[in-house]
Amino acid sequence: MKPLECRAQRQKMRFRIREHLDRQGLTMLEVARRLGVNKNLVADTIAGQRNNVRVLESLRDQFGVPEDLLFIPLKSKAA
Repeated sequence: MKPLECRAQRQKMRFRIREHLDRQGLTMLEVARRLGVNKNLVADTIAGQRNNVRVLESLRDQFGVPEDLLFIPLKSKAA
């Protein structure tokens, strides 16, 4: 899936991602603090406005957000 398509799909899932974090008692600010990034980067990535792979992979690996909600863009292989 292309990055733009990933963002569009994540926009549709953003509320489910937020619900998953809310069930764990996590806010955008707390996620950002744990990752050492700005809260806006986390919020924009979840909302589908950005494709920050580090944030997306951390949401999956550290916070247990199901990968099928995240639509992580594939890294292109160098030729």
